Amino acid sequence: MANSTTGSQINALTATRAVAAILVFIHHFGTGVFPFNKAVYFFSSGNIAVGYFFVLSGFVLYISYCNKDISYSSYIRKRIGRIVPVYWIALILAILAGVIYYNYEWQSWLALRELTYSALFIQAWIPSYPMCLNGPGWTISLEMFFYIIFPFLLLLQKRNLKIFAILTLVLYGLAQYFHLKYYTDRHSLPDNIVDTVFFNPVMHINQFMIGMIGAYLYGLMKNKSKNLKWLPLALFVGIVFLIAERPENISYQVGLIAPVFMVFIISIALCQPRVLNYKPLVYLGEISYGIYILQQPVYKLAGNFNTLHLHIPPDIFFWLALLLLIAIASFSYRYIEVPLKRKITGLKLR
Repeated sequence: MANSTTGSQINALTATRAVAAILVFIHHFGTGVFPFNKAVYFFSSGNIAVGYFFVLSGFVLYISYCNKDISYSSYIRKRIGRIVPVYWIALILAILAGVIYYNYEWQSWLALRELTYSALFIQAWIPSYPMCLNGPGWTISLEMFFYIIFPFLLLLQKRNLKIFAILTLVLYGLAQYFHLKYYTDRHSLPDNIVDTVFFNPVMHINQFMIGMIGAYLYGLMKNKSKNLKWLPLALFVGIVFLIAERPENISYQVGLIAPVFMVFIISIALCQPRVLNYKPLVYLGEISYGIYILQQPVYKLAGNFNTLHLHIPPDIFFWLALLLLIAIASFSYRYIEVPLKRKITGLKLR
């Protein structure tokens, strides 16, 4: 296990990002494709992986900064360098797809609002706009909210863990109450209610904070016990069961099973499963942000081109589109994400 950790990065956890990102891709585009069409209910719930991302994000940020004095400007530059460049590229591609194939009126006031909110990462905060332009971008809008307040959450967690835990529990309880209250009537309710209970960052912050608590617990446990090698697999099977057998009137979208994700993440960090340290899988995890945020514009552009010119059968096209997405994400990671992150991180602000 000598190479299982790089800096503050735990490679086994990085690998799980790849699995989660591809599950979301299947959820959006592949539920009718073999073999996923044999378990449609499970794979159509692949968006639950977004909640896993939120918990993991809180966990990883805590691990990265819990023992550091945070310079807010330096910290926020790193976060901007990490997510902004490729996010904006995906946004541009989404607009191009809309203009070329869907008669998107990019000069209208509505388009201007959508572009402004999306470019500023606030679309998920405003009812009627969370899914505008590049749908998966709503989660990055939330991540930006989490990033902005993380140093203050970390300060609270360090100064008074009990209050932090109580606040997390209260936010978790309120999110589940309001979300489940409106979930069954979601198709008949106005946008301001639906978009609030599904997409507003306040409804999801509990997952991020649960991840921070998980990282704290991991810090207490990591030097004490690594003998539960079976635990990650058992928890993975349990999570699959929870998703596959989820009642139709129950939603996990605002973190109902976030505590299970937290324990799963802790178990992986402790046990470092060998399969999750497989280098190609870790690399897919490293480029998973590109896989996630570029999926919709890449699939739409490629799909419309295929419909007009290539006529590749849908099942085959899905796999080719996934390979194309991975290739583009890899290119993006090497030539855009990493170089620009270094440049932005190295900026000296006066």
